[in-house]
Amino acid sequence: MAEPSEVRTRNRARRVLVAIAACVALVALGACSSVERVTNNVSKPTDVAIGQCVQIRSTDGDDSNVEATKSGCDAEGMTFIASQVVPGECGEFENYLTFPDTSDRLCLMPNLAQGECYAIPQSAGGSLVDFKEVDCNADAGPDSVVYRVETTGDGSLECAEGQVKAAYDKPEPRVFCLASLSGG
Repeated sequence: MAEPSEVRTRNRARRVLVAIAACVALVALGACSSVERVTNNVSKPTDVAIGQCVQIRSTDGDDSNVEATKSGCDAEGMTFIASQVVPGECGEFENYLTFPDTSDRLCLMPNLAQGECYAIPQSAGGSLVDFKEVDCNADAGPDSVVYRVETTGDGSLECAEGQVKAAYDKPEPRVFCLASLSGG
């Protein structure tokens, strides 16, 4: 039979090993969570798959400096769908992100939902962060217009008279018919 001091030493050693294993597991879990956050950042055009959604935020309160992160297309707030990567210009209604060390642009289509309203910048100096999902009675501000998405459909959809037709070819043909609710 083991001496009481031997039993206490073995139990203490076992508790120390369990505590060390638990600490290692927590550190590993924290590192994995940290890696997940880092990999959601979009720092080059190929960081996001075509058809995947991103959210755009200003950095340091400067709307000309933005950061993009991958998100679900049903995420809270305004999202954009990655439509294509091109070395030159994007399509007529597409917006885009540029990146250091490449001339490629990540073209983006606003992820608009039927029946919802959005403040959309109208000036050439507008930024992606100026696109906002808003209440339909919201004041658009001086350089934006509030639009309600009346209908959405594939590339063959025709909009009613007086509506703005925003058509996108990529990642798949899509049309948004927009009714202007305010002037900019």
